[in-house]
Amino acid sequence: MKHVSTNPNSGYYMKGDVFGAKGDFITSPEISQMFGELIGIWLISQWESQGKPQKTQLIELGPGRGTLMEDMLRVMSNFPDFYNTLNGIHLIEISPELSKLQFKRLNEFRENNTESTNYKFYWHNTINDILDGWSLIVAHEFFDALPIHRFKLTDKGWREYMVDIDTSIDSPYHFRLILSPDSTKESITLTSSPQYTKFNIGDCIEISSDSWNITQKISNQISKFGGAALIIDYGQDYVQDNTLRAIRDHKFVHSLSLPGHSDLSADINFSYLKESTQGKVNTFGPVTQSKFLHSMGITTRLSMLLDQTTSIEQHKILFNSYKRLVDPLTMGRIYKVLAINPKNFDQIPYGFESLKK
Repeated sequence: MKHVSTNPNSGYYMKGDVFGAKGDFITSPEISQMFGELIGIWLISQWESQGKPQKTQLIELGPGRGTLMEDMLRVMSNFPDFYNTLNGIHLIEISPELSKLQFKRLNEFRENNTESTNYKFYWHNTINDILDGWSLIVAHEFFDALPIHRFKLTDKGWREYMVDIDTSIDSPYHFRLILSPDSTKESITLTSSPQYTKFNIGDCIEISSDSWNITQKISNQISKFGGAALIIDYGQDYVQDNTLRAIRDHKFVHSLSLPGHSDLSADINFSYLKESTQGKVNTFGPVTQSKFLHSMGITTRLSMLLDQTTSIEQHKILFNSYKRLVDPLTMGRIYKVLAINPKNFDQIPYGFESLKK
């Protein structure tokens, strides 16, 4: 997954704009500005609840086109007390082509914004390059693109599935999955958690070690310097199997077909992300995207936008985008939201009120 997604010469995300109607898939920020605006409001609420620090660095992992960041900054500019604390906008992006798209969009926003522009934009290949300091961190549809390992429990222990070349004449993809006959380093180290002792022979699981490492880095940042993180992605709060998927031209295709020409992703195991924090921070959720957005006031924001236009067509667009974000049959249920706060802030944050019930 890592090779076909980020190889400098042929990786899927290295080619440029793969989002939107003309790309392979559409993300929530591309559907409606309401999504990014409410994320921005949530971040401001965390700044207020943690004593309004004088300096804030805003970090996004996997910024796509830069749409989410632009929507967040636009709503943040309406709150000057917070907006003026921004001393750096950090975008974690491995693709040079997507970085160019983000640079163009965000610089145009800054040039057209009449509010304070004291902050600068910074691009990094990895979150390990982030500076020390109080941070607000967002990862939207980032973890689902990270590589996974797939294991099967045999009578000899966990064995890892490997990608092999299929040389048979009638092979449709010329690749196949095979089960390693022996243990691998990953099958030994990644399955050592107690949560993997309850499976039966024949069961399969997926584990993303990169997700563990990155969430741990986020937790260490917040634990040491304060701040908050919001992770929005599709998945469940338990380990799963067989969730790897490939999307090309908005259609599902076989994951082994045309490597580097499809978006590969897998469901998030939120319980695994929480386990990786190792008690250094407080985690809340996950809650469904529908519950989070409704709790954050998406219906109120929708009403405000509807009042700003008399166009029936625009009304339809606004309502349909709202429905797509919150409907359980579309994004409302499968997409979930997880919050991370410092250990000394145990109050349930805004947007997660449903956890009280």
